Amino acid sequence: MWVSVSNQAYVFLSCVLGGMIIAFLYDIFRVRRKAIRSGNLIVYFEDFIYWIIVALVLFAVVYRSNEGEIRGYLILGVVIGIVLYVLLLSRIVMNVFLFLIRVVYKAAVIVFTVALIPIKVILKILGVPTKGVYKIMMKSKSKVKRVGRNIHDKFRITKKLFKNIRKKI
Repeated sequence: MWVSVSNQAYVFLSCVLGGMIIAFLYDIFRVRRKAIRSGNLIVYFEDFIYWIIVALVLFAVVYRSNEGEIRGYLILGVVIGIVLYVLLLSRIVMNVFLFLIRVVYKAAVIVFTVALIPIKVILKILGVPTKGVYKIMMKSKSKVKRVGRNIHDKFRITKKLFKNIRKKI
């Protein structure tokens, strides 16, 4: 097969784009890790998934642009794409995604808070009778304690009386 310079340039630029896509996918995984802390096992699993996706992306780029032929400048193109993305776009993409996550989180908190207002009102309405019941229960608890102490004191007095009677006998 005859390969022209323009075809090689197309293949090289396709690999540069593939490298940028790979770095973008890595940033997506980084954003997820910054937004949601997770354990080592989940990180290992995510890394495994990431490398499967990278292999599929690189395979698709090489197959689509160069009919599956691997050449040295393809690897160079991928590396240049990754470096360009990291230098030019990575910080911007990370900041935008993290900003969007914060905005969505705050919006969800506001919606959740507004949705809980009727529940809070219902609990306040129900709270008035329950406060009364709580007060009655606390009063009866103190009465039970007093009665228990009185019975215990009476038992102690009765015990002393029986002791004294026994001594006299």
